[in-house]
Amino acid sequence: MNKEVKKVICFALTVALVAGFLPANDTVAAKKAAIKTKKLLLDEGKSKKVKIKNKKKGCTYIFKSSKPKIAKVNKKGKVTGLKAGTAKITVKEKVMGKKAKKAKSKKIGVCRVTVKGVENAENKSIVSPIPPTGTGAPKATEQIIPTDAPATASPWALEIKPTIVPAYYTSSYTLGDSNELALGNLMQYGGICKVSVECNKGSGKNVTVSYFGEYLYFECNGAYINDSTMKKMPLEEGSETKECSSDEQVLEFTFEIPKYTDDFNLRFDADGVDIKNITIETNPVEGSDYPEMVANSYRYTADNEIIPGNNARIKKAIEKARKGENVTLAYLGGSITEGFAASETKNSDCYAETSYNEFKYTYALGDGSNVHFINAGMSGTSSRLGIIRYQRDVIEHMEYSGVPDILFIDFAVNDGNDADTYESIIRTALSQGSAVVLMFVLYTGGCAHEDEYSKIGEYYGLEMVSPGNGQKAAAPDKTAFDNWFYWNDGHPDVGGHRYMADCIMNMFYRIDAEDTDEDNITDIADITPMKATGDAFTGMKTLEKDVNLNERPSVHSLDCGSFSETDNAQPVLQYIKDGVEGLTWFPKAWAHTASSGNESFKAEIECNSIIVAYKKAGSGFGIAECYLDGNKVGELNGTAQGAWNYAEMNTVLSGNEVGTHTLEIKMKDGDETKPFTIYAIGYANKNE
Repeated sequence: MNKEVKKVICFALTVALVAGFLPANDTVAAKKAAIKTKKLLLDEGKSKKVKIKNKKKGCTYIFKSSKPKIAKVNKKGKVTGLKAGTAKITVKEKVMGKKAKKAKSKKIGVCRVTVKGVENAENKSIVSPIPPTGTGAPKATEQIIPTDAPATASPWALEIKPTIVPAYYTSSYTLGDSNELALGNLMQYGGICKVSVECNKGSGKNVTVSYFGEYLYFECNGAYINDSTMKKMPLEEGSETKECSSDEQVLEFTFEIPKYTDDFNLRFDADGVDIKNITIETNPVEGSDYPEMVANSYRYTADNEIIPGNNARIKKAIEKARKGENVTLAYLGGSITEGFAASETKNSDCYAETSYNEFKYTYALGDGSNVHFINAGMSGTSSRLGIIRYQRDVIEHMEYSGVPDILFIDFAVNDGNDADTYESIIRTALSQGSAVVLMFVLYTGGCAHEDEYSKIGEYYGLEMVSPGNGQKAAAPDKTAFDNWFYWNDGHPDVGGHRYMADCIMNMFYRIDAEDTDEDNITDIADITPMKATGDAFTGMKTLEKDVNLNERPSVHSLDCGSFSETDNAQPVLQYIKDGVEGLTWFPKAWAHTASSGNESFKAEIECNSIIVAYKKAGSGFGIAECYLDGNKVGELNGTAQGAWNYAEMNTVLSGNEVGTHTLEIKMKDGDETKPFTIYAIGYANKNE
């Protein structure tokens, strides 16, 4: 019995007791009407009815489907599944008769509908994520799975399994001859494992269920989990014994499994009891509903409806992947996108790579080599640095086309007053033809700008993935959830990244089942930016040492002066980039040292905006003065208490008018012998 049912029963008993002591002429307030059917799972062509409890006399009930092409509903609440996808049935109560003119209809509830596609020999549904191998391996939790994937996808799934593993299950199966079930990495992320055993002819006898296996132990050698070594350690065994009180009874066993369980097994000692069936249900924390968490990972309107994004470009990418055409998924963001704390390996468990692998597994043709991946995450990155890096870390890494088919943007955690550059990244990608998805990743401190940035997403008709909304909806115990979701420093760890990847795939499954929209972006110039300078940084390019000026017509000249040295004391990327492991953030930075002299850095650029990214160290670095067209516009202080060599940004120019400007950076008087590093410079020329 779940908590909601218990609440209803307790309330009913309370009302009954109170009514028993009321005088005969007193009345008890009528209960409010509410929907009884909150979820429906339908096969294509099948129907079920949305039921209402506590109906009122003199009222009629109106049913409306959010997606009638997926699930239609008649005036009596009968819902029919038409094709694979999800929909919501909103139920409203309307007063009839004389009072109808004054009364307004009011919503009494929403029923969530999932329509499953019909399988056939030539067109099979792909189960994703794939279940682990081994005796009695359960099937994955039901998700919205597209049914029109190409037949060639299945053979690939047998030959090359993706790096992902299933998240959580609700599965039933028979034990068989063995008294053990090998479930592999079913509990890799830890959580609650509930085992139900159906016993026959077992009155007065005991049943013991035990778990055992191994777990991954990390010996951290530094701040980064990727600098750690991993060992497999024996998992401390746990068991629970219960007695059958009748010949036919279902016994339930609950275990709390630690994180990083690598090899999970169950043992059943039945003492002569005939076990007919075993059901395993897993969730991250007690009281949570993992499928519901994933299903609710969207931004919603005040009326609890998903804020829809224009699906045209994402649908196009899916169809290209199915046809075997080259498709690229790129992820631009901060440390969470980069994969900090995601895995003991080189961030292969990060949400970006995990969702890419699952997209490839689900939609790619043949061996999947036509789907490509770019991770452009970098710790501490705000969108002001992201717009500088976009050309270098995304566009210049495109192998088969000029721009990514789908770009995920994650900056709502790190951003401060950066909405203009956030919007400029969106406008840049949309103008180039990419589909843009706003990814509101989670940190223990929250996704600070999610509410603000979701308005920008809605303005441009973008898809938005919000794992935080899913967590709030279906994992009420936040303390327990945080323990499952986060690493010890507040970043999401392997379980959190798996959850975020599932949220992304939930979006893809939904969009795949929808009809195709007409692309709402024809010319970005026709759309007024939300922020006054929201397009001032559109098309920004990265300027670094050794740049080929012949390929940069807007850069008329560049003299690095005494900023000609190399600075290798930088943070490094947590993933392998350009075939290099541990690549420094800005290998082509301009560094000034004590012995390099005291000449100014000068660049003449035709542009309408300029941003300088420079190194912020904990101690020892000097102050540089920044000039634009001969006028001092600021000081760049290279030292701050607690700084860890991250990139600090200074917006030197922000406008809509293109002109030729001279940027000059020189060491402040008295700091000529102190080090200072210019990581990179971003400039935008709207006419280029």
